[in-house]
Amino acid sequence: MPSETQTLEFQAEVREVLDLMIHSLYTNREIFLRELISNASDALDKRRLLALEDPSVELEGEPRIRLEPDLATRILSVVDNGIGMSKDEVVANIGTIASSGTREFLAELKERGSSADLPRLIGQFGVGFYSSFMVADEVVLETRRAGEESGTRWRSKGDGSYTIEDADGLEVGTSIALHLKPQAVEDGDDFHDYTSEWVLRDIVRKYSDFVEYPIEMDVEREEGEGDEKKTVTKTEVLNSRKPLWTRAKSEITDEEYTEFYKHVSHDWSEPYETIHFKAEGTSEYTALLFLPKERSFELLDPNRTKSRVTLYVKRVHIQSECEELVPLWLRFVAGVVDSDDLPLNVSRETLQGSHQLAQIKKRLTKKVLDALAAKLEEDRLGYVELWKSFGPVLKEGIYFDDGFREELARICLFDTTGDESPATLSQYVERMPVKQKSIYYLAGPERATLEQSAHLEQARAKGFEVLLLTDSVDEFAFQRMPEFEGKPIQALDRGDVDLLDEDERQKSEEQQKGLEPLLEAVKGELADDVSEVRFSSRLTDSPVALVTADNDLSPNLARILEEARQSVPHSKRVLEVNPGHELVLKMKALHDEEGTSERFADYCDLLYGQALVREGAPVPHPEHFAKLVSKLMLER
Repeated sequence: MPSETQTLEFQAEVREVLDLMIHSLYTNREIFLRELISNASDALDKRRLLALEDPSVELEGEPRIRLEPDLATRILSVVDNGIGMSKDEVVANIGTIASSGTREFLAELKERGSSADLPRLIGQFGVGFYSSFMVADEVVLETRRAGEESGTRWRSKGDGSYTIEDADGLEVGTSIALHLKPQAVEDGDDFHDYTSEWVLRDIVRKYSDFVEYPIEMDVEREEGEGDEKKTVTKTEVLNSRKPLWTRAKSEITDEEYTEFYKHVSHDWSEPYETIHFKAEGTSEYTALLFLPKERSFELLDPNRTKSRVTLYVKRVHIQSECEELVPLWLRFVAGVVDSDDLPLNVSRETLQGSHQLAQIKKRLTKKVLDALAAKLEEDRLGYVELWKSFGPVLKEGIYFDDGFREELARICLFDTTGDESPATLSQYVERMPVKQKSIYYLAGPERATLEQSAHLEQARAKGFEVLLLTDSVDEFAFQRMPEFEGKPIQALDRGDVDLLDEDERQKSEEQQKGLEPLLEAVKGELADDVSEVRFSSRLTDSPVALVTADNDLSPNLARILEEARQSVPHSKRVLEVNPGHELVLKMKALHDEEGTSERFADYCDLLYGQALVREGAPVPHPEHFAKLVSKLMLER
């Protein structure tokens, strides 16, 4: 007796809701295949689990998920031999949007006290199936539930209604046939031929590579040569089914870790360090992270700020470059995080903001910092090489991240005047002489210029070590970290730095006597260039040096901002004078003799230009400065 075909309306105001599913919920059309494969994986899990209680539903043969593309008819079928559905289940789960059979199945198991043995079921929302209509004009679902004699055929064009009828001769499981839209309907560059072997391979590898069950597809290959050449059809498995992170660390070899690192990072070398752990408790997830040895070209791109950590939920790809899992300053870390219970939004494409996600991010960050600290202690030479590649990125965390600033500061390395090899701040503090009260630094574009700075003279004379900062992030970082281990951090070329002890201060005050009129005269001549002229405690050998006021941008910061095409306000600097220098005393004699003469004005310009040249900065009027030098050389 032929079965009766029923035409039914979708529930839940389906016309509006289905339109949302097709046009708004997903941003990438290819997501449909991930959703259908995930549903098939759930169905296989259900059949395997229920077979433990009811042998009649036990699977004969191997569990499988098949893709069956037909280029001629433009039909793509996704087939599984999972638990299947009864007619009532099709109406309840497919005919009603957002009614998830998976959700009900989990609830039922929990009620029976089986929560400890729950399979890794993926679907929770009951809407993934409808993503099929993004690529298909019509969808035909055929299914037969394990233990039942007859099956069900469901058909819809996504127009608000569907037909359903009994179907004989079906195998246990589910087959979903997508009648793909004409190619002309697709949007230009976003079009993919979902009957193409290579398109399907790429999508499976991207989203479903680690699904537990084999995803199979028949492919045609040519074998033989010449007259013997023939086309044969072979069944190939498209997914690797090798989620390395699910295995115990003791069972994984270094070679396997390296192979997986290359797979997720597209790097040819071995990782510098592997971080593999499983978190249990309120949030359950597994993380497998890698620290690279060398900086990639992407990291050199100032516009490249994406994470390299991929998020999976129950081994199904959810989001590449997941910025919510690691902070920006760990963007060089590669790997995967697989969660059992992370809340997603209904499309699985984006994460819902949650305290749980923030806790995962915090734990991952702590694990990476702990690993870096361990390598700093165990492998200093290797860590120094790692720091050359990723130090500038890590130091961004001192500026941006209040939560990990202190831990980051302890693993940072800095060049110093004390040693050729870089030092940590803790090592610097341990080496500080008793009389040294602050941590001193100089910042600039290159170490060679900094080592010649006049600002170092008094510090060197006293045996004070100075940090030499050449990364553009350094000064920004120290703005957020004014002290370390109770020691103030101070720039040697900024503000009023006093490096003198009491005896030296008294000697300097004696030298300053009678020089105040000279300071006023020099300030008058250089009023357009400097904000103040004062005596210096930093200088021993040089006559003058330029210093930045406390609230102004340093020349190094101004340079960095200008290179980033930022607007930089002009600010005058302070000219500090060494009261004991012979040149300063000669200028005093000249001023006493001639007052503010033309020659005195020239000497002031030369003094200011000399200060600029000494720190590697351009003089404002080079042609004038060159003439003054020539004029001075011709004097007897």
